[in-house]
Amino acid sequence: MKEIEVVKFDKLSNLSVELQRVEGIYIDSQSVQLTQARNSVVGALGAFKNNRFNFGRVLREYRRHFKTERSWMVAAKVIADAIERDERTVFRIISDYERASQLDPIVLEAMQEQKIDPAAAKNAAIVENLIQMPKPETREDAVTAVSAVVKAQAPEKKERKKAATKPANMGLEEFAAGIVRRFEDRYRSRTPQERDAEIQFVLELVVCKLRANIGELRHYKRPALVPKPASKNAA
Repeated sequence: MKEIEVVKFDKLSNLSVELQRVEGIYIDSQSVQLTQARNSVVGALGAFKNNRFNFGRVLREYRRHFKTERSWMVAAKVIADAIERDERTVFRIISDYERASQLDPIVLEAMQEQKIDPAAAKNAAIVENLIQMPKPETREDAVTAVSAVVKAQAPEKKERKKAATKPANMGLEEFAAGIVRRFEDRYRSRTPQERDAEIQFVLELVVCKLRANIGELRHYKRPALVPKPASKNAA
């Protein structure tokens, strides 16, 4: 398979040109459907922060035109550069869209009418709860269900926000429990593979940034049981 250098660009107007360059290498023939899918991605790009659901939809449609994972990785890198993210964000947006797509269309419509983006990470718990509920029979039932779930989530969100703003001198175990809750909220609806890879990335980043002397991760029941790092001058 041919290799391609992905050129980073500053203006979103260049995205269509860059994607056509990738298509010319990895896709055998052009089609009206491919052009429409590409134009939809470019058109949705500017509002992706406020409408991840729509952006995930057009991304998944565009992805279908790439026959191999490698070729899609290259196209995803181009799109990620355009929104100043890495390609994992592109994959995550599609995953969030696919999760939200499990909801009945009238529920999705009710969410969007209430200015709730079904594919936004902050609304993952709302989507998960709605998926578990019985399918609404009418539009009014859908509106009621969405409102009820949002209302039920409000105290939990308030508590999480309160916990996030506590002073830095909180107890160590309380601090650790708060971190775990944040991870649980983020990865409630993610696949184990995606969750484990991202958690590993976060933990390694923390260790490296803080220059912590940690070579192995183990679970201890209490902070007092964690062995103290060996002195650098022990030798």
